[in-house]
Amino acid sequence: MGISFVLLAPGIAWFAMLPIPFILWGTFLFQSRLAPRYDAVRDQAGLISDRLANNLSGMATIKSFTAEAYERDRVHHDSNAYRRSNERAIALSVSFQPLIRFLILLGFVLTLYLGGREVLRGTLTVGTYGFMVFIVQSLLWPFTELSEIMDEYQRAMASVRRVMGLLNTPIAMPPGHTSLPLNTVRGEVDFEAITFAYDGRSAVLTDLSLYVTAGTTIGIVGATGSGKSTLVKLLLRFYAIQNGRIAIDGVDICDLNVSDLRRCIGWVSQDVFLFHGTVAENIGYGSFDATRDQIIHAAKSAEAHEFIVQLPQGYDTIVGERGQKLSGGQRQRLAIARALLKDPLASADDGKVGGEGHGGSGWVDVMG
Repeated sequence: MGISFVLLAPGIAWFAMLPIPFILWGTFLFQSRLAPRYDAVRDQAGLISDRLANNLSGMATIKSFTAEAYERDRVHHDSNAYRRSNERAIALSVSFQPLIRFLILLGFVLTLYLGGREVLRGTLTVGTYGFMVFIVQSLLWPFTELSEIMDEYQRAMASVRRVMGLLNTPIAMPPGHTSLPLNTVRGEVDFEAITFAYDGRSAVLTDLSLYVTAGTTIGIVGATGSGKSTLVKLLLRFYAIQNGRIAIDGVDICDLNVSDLRRCIGWVSQDVFLFHGTVAENIGYGSFDATRDQIIHAAKSAEAHEFIVQLPQGYDTIVGERGQKLSGGQRQRLAIARALLKDPLASADDGKVGGEGHGGSGWVDVMG
C-alpha cells in the first residue's frame, strides 16, 4: 500500500505516512511503561493466591483461634492491592489505542485535504484521489491492532518472566558424579567438624563431629532447635554445610550422585506430606512398581494396616490434600510404611541412624 501511494502521489504520500513513526515510537514507549505494571499485577496475583492457599490449608487453625475476621481483612487488603495494580495497567492499556486512532485520523485528514487541493488545481485526477482515500485506510488502519497485540504480549511476558526467573535460578548445590550402587553401601556415616547455618541466621551446628559405624542404631536427643533434624537434612544434601565434611563409607557426599545418595536413605519427617490420592498410592510413592501385597506388608510393618482396613474404601480410600482426611498419627504411620516399602536396606544388613524417633522431627533409615 505504501509503495502504491508513493508511486501515485509522492508529494502527498509522505503526509499519509507521517503518523507511522510516531505510532512506532509510541508503541515502544507504551511497551516499556506497560511491562512493569503487568509485572506488578502478576506479583499481586501471586500474593493473593498464596494467601488463599494458606488460609484453606490452615482452616482448622483459623477456626480454633476465631481468626476468621482477621483473615478476611487480610484477603480483602490483598484483593484491593491486586485490583489497584490491575487498574493502573488497564488505564495505560486503554489509553494507547485512542492515541493511535487519533494519529491515524490525522494522516487520513491530511491526505483528504491535500489530495482535494491537488484535485482542485488539476494536478491529480479524481479517480486517483478516490483510490488514495481508499488505500490510506488500508495503510494506516491495521496499526489500531498494534495496541491490542502489545497489550496481549506484555500480559504474556509478565507471566513468562516469572516462570523463567524460576527456571533460571542457579543451582545452589552442584551434584556430584560419583555413583553409589546400593549393593556396595555399608552405611558408615561420618560428620567431620561440620558447621552449618541457615541463611541470615546464626549457626545451628558448630564444629560438630559424629561417627556412626555401619549397622548401628543410634538416637540423637536434644532441645527443640538444637539441630537434630538438620543433621538428617544435611545428610540428604537438602542444604550445604559451610565448613567440614560429611562422608558415607569414606566418600564425601558432595562427590556422590544425589539420586544415588538419596536412594540409599529412607526418611520419615514429623511434618508428613501425603499426596492427594489413595492410601495405597501414598504408601507406594517412590516404589512405583510395588505390588498390592508388598504395600500391605509395609503397612503391617508400620502398624498401619489395622486402621487402613477400617477406612471406607480400605487401601483405596482418598486421603485428601496433604492427607487432611487422616489424623496426624495415621499420616505418620503411612509415611513410615512408605519408607519401609522403599527398603533401602534390601541389599545389605539392616541398620538405622535415627534423629528423634517417631515423636520428634524426623528419623532416617540408612543402608548399613
